[in-house]
Amino acid sequence: MTFKLICVCLLLSLASAGFAQSTLEVLSSVPAPAEMFGRSGWQPSMVGCGTDETITTYLQSRHEIVKFGLNGAISVRIDTAHLLGAEESWVEALAPGPNGEVYVLAAKAKRKQKGVTYVSGYPTLFRFDANGGLIVSRPLSKAIVPKIAVFDSGDFLLFDAGPLDKAPEAILYSADGVAIKRIDLSGTALDRRSDKKAKESPDEKLVPSMAMSGNKVFIATGIADNAPTITIVADDGKVIASSALKLPTDFSLLWVRMEGERLFAQLECTPNAVSCRDTHSYAEFDTTDGRLLAIQHDHGSVVSTPLCNTPNGMSFLNAAEKTLEVITTTVSGHSTN
Repeated sequence: MTFKLICVCLLLSLASAGFAQSTLEVLSSVPAPAEMFGRSGWQPSMVGCGTDETITTYLQSRHEIVKFGLNGAISVRIDTAHLLGAEESWVEALAPGPNGEVYVLAAKAKRKQKGVTYVSGYPTLFRFDANGGLIVSRPLSKAIVPKIAVFDSGDFLLFDAGPLDKAPEAILYSADGVAIKRIDLSGTALDRRSDKKAKESPDEKLVPSMAMSGNKVFIATGIADNAPTITIVADDGKVIASSALKLPTDFSLLWVRMEGERLFAQLECTPNAVSCRDTHSYAEFDTTDGRLLAIQHDHGSVVSTPLCNTPNGMSFLNAAEKTLEVITTTVSGHSTN
């Protein structure tokens, strides 16, 4: 099913749920980079959205970070195979920075039998300029599952999704990788220490996703078996809001992106659920209180993956047609909720 048909499904679902009715239009559709398909090992969890409308992502099997525009043309390639020397380098996080820069966290990795990879847990920051040239590299503190987001100043926030039985915290770093301050996230929705699951499996980790909008970092959880939450942190480290996400019954989060200050999520049907079987679903959430704003369903066999918000709409990777599309929404009424 093409995304044009998904648009129809969205229109019907919004009308039936009492939300504002919308008219959706494909503004542009161009061939997507061929590297995104086949055995590239594309990682949809690592999508960075630049203010210049570029999209940066990681192709794990190719050991390559690529940046491309809405015209589908790749402008930058970064070889990641041996960032840390002869041993294999494992990219753990990436994020676009100011002036077209790309920030990358990588750690040494060793592959064992049966396809298991062991990562050192000690990431190094690599900061590249707009052309892929290395600006600086610096080892950082130990981090188990690091995610990063970069502010306009070049400073960046690192959130480590450590064990559930530990108090959550983030670290604000300068653009050169120097720690500026630690941010205590105790008592936020990210704090899972009192959960039954944390007591039963204390070593289990959150699986977060981080995104930028304006000069705020949005930390979402809910992927895998994690409780769905959203936490907003400002560039000075202040926690602006933190709440549970009101997911529809039988769903968990798959990938999340920002649409202005709304959270746009691709949903996944939970195991053994019947209501959402054989569908692909997307939803929008209010980030201040976690409220569900809209949900849409696609009953086709091909998933279109959201990439980045643009001034004209959300960009998607259409796997069926191998295209990069931008979809716009025109609201023709008002929400009844």
